[in-house]
Amino acid sequence: MPFLYLVVVILVIATIISLVLSFLGILVVGALRLLPLVLILLVAAILLGKVRITVVRGGDRKRNRWLDD
Repeated sequence: MPFLYLVVVILVIATIISLVLSFLGILVVGALRLLPLVLILLVAAILLGKVRITVVRGGDRKRNRWLDD
């Protein structure tokens, strides 16, 4: 009998893990579906001048860091 309980517990744990992975998969697929819309909005914002992207190469690296310590 203890063997049967162990099998039941393992099946319950496997079911919970499967449900969690399925939920995470739904989230990832939803995010991937929104990606083209986000990219179109970003391009539109750049073209309208609402967002400005600057690329700085060379020079003093410490001064150009985004996050200062």
